[in-house]
Amino acid sequence: MKIIIAILTVMLFVSSCFASDSNFVSPSSLSLEECIHIALKNHPSLRKSKAQTKMASAALEQVKTSNRVKVNMTGSANTNGDFDDFDTRTNTGTVGLNAEKLLYDSGVNRLNRNIQSENMQGAAEGERHTQVTVAADAKRAYYDLVLRILNRDVEREKLNNLEEHAKTAKGIYEVGNSPYVEVTKAEADLANARVSLLKAENDILVSQEALRVAMGIDIFDTVNLVLSTQLLLPDTENDIDTLLRIALEDRADYRRILHTIKMRELEIQVAARGNSPTIKGSIGSELRKQESYSVSTNYTAGININIPVSDGGLTLAQTNSARAQLEQDTADADSLRQTITHDVRSAMLSLSNAVDRVKSSELSVKYAEENLELAWGRYEVGVGNQLEVSDAVSTLATSRYSLYQALYDSQIARANLDEAMGHLPVEINSEGSM
Repeated sequence: MKIIIAILTVMLFVSSCFASDSNFVSPSSLSLEECIHIALKNHPSLRKSKAQTKMASAALEQVKTSNRVKVNMTGSANTNGDFDDFDTRTNTGTVGLNAEKLLYDSGVNRLNRNIQSENMQGAAEGERHTQVTVAADAKRAYYDLVLRILNRDVEREKLNNLEEHAKTAKGIYEVGNSPYVEVTKAEADLANARVSLLKAENDILVSQEALRVAMGIDIFDTVNLVLSTQLLLPDTENDIDTLLRIALEDRADYRRILHTIKMRELEIQVAARGNSPTIKGSIGSELRKQESYSVSTNYTAGININIPVSDGGLTLAQTNSARAQLEQDTADADSLRQTITHDVRSAMLSLSNAVDRVKSSELSVKYAEENLELAWGRYEVGVGNQLEVSDAVSTLATSRYSLYQALYDSQIARANLDEAMGHLPVEINSEGSM
């Protein structure tokens, strides 16, 4: 693929986008970077992934405690008497302290610690993957809203042109230079334009709600959006194999499944040792006091050896189950590797195509503007007709739609590429520019 180094800066300030809309209550301005940072701070899925990381860390600590010394203190107080003589009774009290330590378990505890360590690292990778996904979703939702705003502006421009055209058509008809059918056609076009504007305004409200959800917030009070698009592509001839290598190194979800595979391999070893012997050591002491007798102190010390003879095939079944789980996770890793390949290739192709369409669309808008001016001039001097003007208005609107769609597609493709590479959006991650 030929490397495209294109820095296309389009500063489109959507001033007072919703100044007349009651849905917005404050005159603040929200940039793309701010949207992403708000999403990374507030989105519920990130709180969930952080909780999963904490749970994995707690599980590791639980496994570590199983190999530590356990100390228990016991106490009792008893009264013994005779039913024939209630005045005769004996009071006895005991206090005991016991300690127990696992001395040998065929390495099962060590393996379980390693399993939970891999699980904790995998959970951390899952948290990073969630951050990338949330940021990419926020960026896509942001530009979707911006596109709807720009399309609404196109509809407004189209409506203004058709209103002017309807006035002109009516004036020309009144002086007897055109048939009334041209007036009715202009009025019909004007009515259709009003319907299109209403739909465009509704699309903005829908996209606004989508952006709110993507940011993970309950209140959305943005009035102005500042669109500053900077088209950034990889700046070296990195072939697709290089890009894929970077993606496999940086994709947190892929790293997470690699941790899962290591965990499954360790689980096989643990399952295979399910019928292994264990050795525990214990030591304790007891203080005993009985009425009219002196205090007595006893101690105990011993080693407990447990050698399983037969578990009815449980160890074999658990080992086979662990092996099957490993095969499943290995297949998932292969499938994810193929998905990453597809995502990176598709994003690069889409980004390159969008760059080319932006350039072509800019020319189309320029020619459509010139064509509208010519159509207006011809119609006003009586050598053109109403159809030429309405076609020119529609062509200009279509050209603007195409330009804005190409700009939007370029940003979405870049967001998809960053996500496919396992990076945060390039706007907030300098390393994302590769």
